[in-house]
Amino acid sequence: MGKTISLREEPDRREVDRRIWRLAWPAILRLAFMSTASLVTLGLVGTLGPQAIAAVGLGQRVIFIVIGVVMALTVGTTALVARYVGAENMPAARAVVAQSLLVGGFLAAGLAVLGELYGEKMIAGLMLGHPDAQVIALGGHYLRIIIFSMILGIPMMIINAAQQGAGDAKTPMYMVIGVNALTLVLGYLFIKGPGPFPSLGVTGAALGEGLARAGGGAVALALAFSGRFFTLNIRPREVFRLDPGLIGQILAIGLPASGEQMVRQGSQVIYTILIASLGSLTIAANQVAMAVQSISFMPGFGFGLAATTLVGQSLGAQKPGLAEFYGYETSRFAAAFMGAMGVVFFFWATPLVRLFTADPTVINLAGACVRIIAFAQLPFAVLMVLSGALRGAGDTRWVMYMVAAGEWGVRLILAYLLGFRLALGLPGVWLSFLISSFVLSGLVLWRYRSGRWKEVLRPRGSFQPQPSGGQAATRFRQDTDGL
Repeated sequence: MGKTISLREEPDRREVDRRIWRLAWPAILRLAFMSTASLVTLGLVGTLGPQAIAAVGLGQRVIFIVIGVVMALTVGTTALVARYVGAENMPAARAVVAQSLLVGGFLAAGLAVLGELYGEKMIAGLMLGHPDAQVIALGGHYLRIIIFSMILGIPMMIINAAQQGAGDAKTPMYMVIGVNALTLVLGYLFIKGPGPFPSLGVTGAALGEGLARAGGGAVALALAFSGRFFTLNIRPREVFRLDPGLIGQILAIGLPASGEQMVRQGSQVIYTILIASLGSLTIAANQVAMAVQSISFMPGFGFGLAATTLVGQSLGAQKPGLAEFYGYETSRFAAAFMGAMGVVFFFWATPLVRLFTADPTVINLAGACVRIIAFAQLPFAVLMVLSGALRGAGDTRWVMYMVAAGEWGVRLILAYLLGFRLALGLPGVWLSFLISSFVLSGLVLWRYRSGRWKEVLRPRGSFQPQPSGGQAATRFRQDTDGL
């Protein structure tokens, strides 16, 4: 398994870049496999027609909201594990993971019940004014299967978040590669139905994704309880040992991050309702544009996670200057990668869109949106990385405030004005995304330059390094020697 990065000595510029890249490339590859599986699945579903694409797109919108709720645990886990590892307090890091798994189990069970009872109603709620019975039925069935798989999927997300906070980006990468490879295989078999396999259409897409996620969660839990992970030699009984104080610390960091996602996804729900009023072809075009946009998330996501880990560990090691430098340097990497993606999006928008649909109306509409997305890559790179850095410092409340201002105060209003009042349609909605990206990147850069985030989680008690004779600290130094 991967090793934790040691921060005992101040690194030079080359060492900083090496540490950033060591954490970023597995996360980029991890999202690449996630995106590949999602895009291939969407391509397979696309052969079933616009209604199938719309159903999966609306179902995924609800899943994004579910993931936003889970971020109350994953972001808090990553930030606290990074801080404790930076302070060389490994028992506390493991306790964070155990308590997150406890809360995550209850959360997963509750979500499964809601999905079973209200699957179709959730999809119908996103199509107010223009309900399509076929889309609602397909989307509700898709959603019910996916949410049920979260019973094992949420523990996998928590374990991956803990490993990332500890500086082990490779283990989550391997986990995601395995899950998404299985998603691709099962998705093809269940959607297309070659040979003896039945052709299940949208239901097959849900079964492939759900079974793969559940399998990954079972493997993650088995490895965590077996002690095979560097930071996670957790015993099952520790998960059921309630620690309200520690859960409060996790949620104090994680709930604003979850609130950020609720704000973001809430605005996305409004966009989805607005777009749905334009018909199924527009919903399909928007879904294709979002699928292409997800390609550019790969470097931003990877470098954002690297910033979260390195900023958190540096602050845990009481090196605030190093933490600040990591944020700026990681932004430079992300801007270079995402800027290149912007060039590709602008000049090759139509070929990219044709990967997902053959409908000429959808191709023209989605292609125009992808060209608009191209210009948002640089500001979005700064936004993703510095937001990740602030999360690593525990400054999740300010990120939530900024996202609320950008999404609801800028993007949503402009989406209505440009898309509907000025009758620009779907391209107008995406123009609002471009403008809000510049506004949000300016806000997050202002907060980061203020330096106030360095004092959000003040070092105290358990954030202090353990005495050199401590067993956990001794093991930590032994495992990180030579890095």
